[in-house]
Amino acid sequence: MAQGIKEEKVLKILDNKNFEDHIQNGLKLVMFGSDMCHYCVKEQPVLEELAKNDINIGKIDVYKAPELTQKYGVTSFPTFILFKFGDVVTRFTGFREKSELLDIVLKYI
Repeated sequence: MAQGIKEEKVLKILDNKNFEDHIQNGLKLVMFGSDMCHYCVKEQPVLEELAKNDINIGKIDVYKAPELTQKYGVTSFPTFILFKFGDVVTRFTGFREKSELLDIVLKYI
């Protein structure tokens, strides 16, 4: 990304084509889930709010990206994986409140 240009402050929808590029720069929280998962749907507004506050967040539909789901060993939803420059720094599952997600991300800044 060019210097001085910020990423758009939105929840980024990820797939097999854009995932690797997305996680390579900086700290990125990615939620693996599905629109058929109650807790994943419930998490959506929380993630959107965090994205507006300069937290880089991506979302993967596990049924549209089964290769990534398998690669990262995702078996329950939602699963969150925090990447720092492409490396996994932590992972956790289950619905989280905004303050919990923020605390986890801030530990790795």
